[in-house]
Amino acid sequence: MEREVYEFIAAQTGEKIVERRKCINCGQEFAITDKDLEFYSKISPVFNGTKYEIPAPTLCPDCRQQRRLAWRNERKLYKRKCDLTGKNIISMYSPDGGYKNYEQSERWSDKWNAMDYGRDFDFTRPFFEQFNEILKDIPDMALIQDNNENSQFTNDCFQSKNCYYLFTSNTNQDCCYWDSVFWCKDTLDSLWVLASEKCFDVIKSNKCFWCFYWLNLTDCRDCFYCTDCNGCKDCLFCAEIENKSYSILNKQYSKEEYETIFEQLKNDNSKIEDMKLKYKELLKTIPKRNITTIWGENLIWDQLENSKNCTICFDSFNITDSKFLYSVWQVSDGYDCTITWTLDRTNYRIYEWLSVPWVNDSICNISCRFGNNIYYSRNCFYSSSLFSCVWLRDKQYCILNKQYTKEEYETLVPKIIEHMKSTWERWEFFPAWISPFGYNETVANEYFPLSREQAIAKWYKRQDKEYPINVPDWIELIKWQDLPKDINDVSDEILKKAVVCEINSKPFRIVKPELEFYRKHNLPLPCKHPDVRHLERMRKRAPRQLYLRTCDNCGKQVISVYPQNNEFKVYCENCYNKQIY
Repeated sequence: MEREVYEFIAAQTGEKIVERRKCINCGQEFAITDKDLEFYSKISPVFNGTKYEIPAPTLCPDCRQQRRLAWRNERKLYKRKCDLTGKNIISMYSPDGGYKNYEQSERWSDKWNAMDYGRDFDFTRPFFEQFNEILKDIPDMALIQDNNENSQFTNDCFQSKNCYYLFTSNTNQDCCYWDSVFWCKDTLDSLWVLASEKCFDVIKSNKCFWCFYWLNLTDCRDCFYCTDCNGCKDCLFCAEIENKSYSILNKQYSKEEYETIFEQLKNDNSKIEDMKLKYKELLKTIPKRNITTIWGENLIWDQLENSKNCTICFDSFNITDSKFLYSVWQVSDGYDCTITWTLDRTNYRIYEWLSVPWVNDSICNISCRFGNNIYYSRNCFYSSSLFSCVWLRDKQYCILNKQYTKEEYETLVPKIIEHMKSTWERWEFFPAWISPFGYNETVANEYFPLSREQAIAKWYKRQDKEYPINVPDWIELIKWQDLPKDINDVSDEILKKAVVCEINSKPFRIVKPELEFYRKHNLPLPCKHPDVRHLERMRKRAPRQLYLRTCDNCGKQVISVYPQNNEFKVYCENCYNKQIY
């Protein structure tokens, strides 16, 4: 963000900028405020009556987020062998990456014990170097799954049934090709959707039914090609409307007129393409709100709901008194957290976290759950007072997976913190160079894309080895150009073929539930690989970037996700409400 953006935000929130720093990664200037320092002091741990202060960060907010996301591989899956049984498994870890992998059932079995990998801390070596060694020694779980049924090809997916290629999702049924979806059914190709059914190609929507090709809808039904609508039914190519029915291009029609036009469009691609052009021009005439918040108070950034007193947060729900949160639910008093799904309990006082369910008073962790006072650990459960541990469960007072007494723990941890201070590692999140994943495998590359040369220059790892796509001999390859244009001409033989993507030339399969969905809704077969479709959906969303601009109606200065030279009209909240409502 530019200097004037920080200054504007500080003025709006009553914060005082006490220091300006230059990011050691990108060189961009960023601000430290008095409230930032108050938080760092509040979250700083105390051992034996001495507080070990957390210093202000050395990276800007974007680079801190990028560093965390470089530890998260969601979509890149590999065929490899379980390092315990030798069985073929699907894993998010590449076969030759140097990290041990167990199938989930073996990972949770009593055939091995994570405490057996415990070791002493070596004060002659850097901390992260030692953590990297224990990370490589202890076997990890191939995929993150729990309580699923017939949903093997998923990752970070829970309580789902008959699902395929789902990521970061919970409680879904009969869904394919989703990312960040919850409580949905019979839906395909979507991103960030809640409690919806029979939908296709949707982005950031909630409580919708039978809606196709839409963005930012709430409580809508039978809507097609719509954007930013609420409580609508039977609408085509509409934007920024509320509680409307039988509307086309924001124009009201009778039920009979609407149904006639709809039938004409349904099977005529040339008319649909003409409508798309008209719709594109319509979007340029309708103002957009500078930022999108729902049921919130004192919020700065975009796509926040049921939240209060949050600054520079994005895509989050039920958060309070927090800053620099991205894709987070249920956090209070948190800074620098990313991708946290907690549905029924709030996380308190957390800093520099990636994937946080049910934790309090913890710093610099990845995927630790149900715990307190956990520092620099990964995948630990139902534990407290841990420092630099991996895959521990129901443990307390451990360092590098070695058991200590309470007195020994509280004596040794401060010494490690002082050692980390001397090696410039103190209270910095895990560096990307010890991440198990190459930068191009991770979510970081979706939000902050880097070329191979750029990634290496910034000390990010890369996964450059090409693993051949294992297409069985009985699978026939078919070029996307040769796919039938009409779904009625597609036989079940397509299930025995792999389609060669028109963009990246990678083969992909059509699975049976997917084919049934296309037939039921009269949709053509896709010509693009699921990963390509995912990236195209990502690009349709507003970027995680803030700009200082003026309202196109009253001239008031506002913060927005749209820069000044954007093609859309952008209004401040007051002007938007007057115009739309």
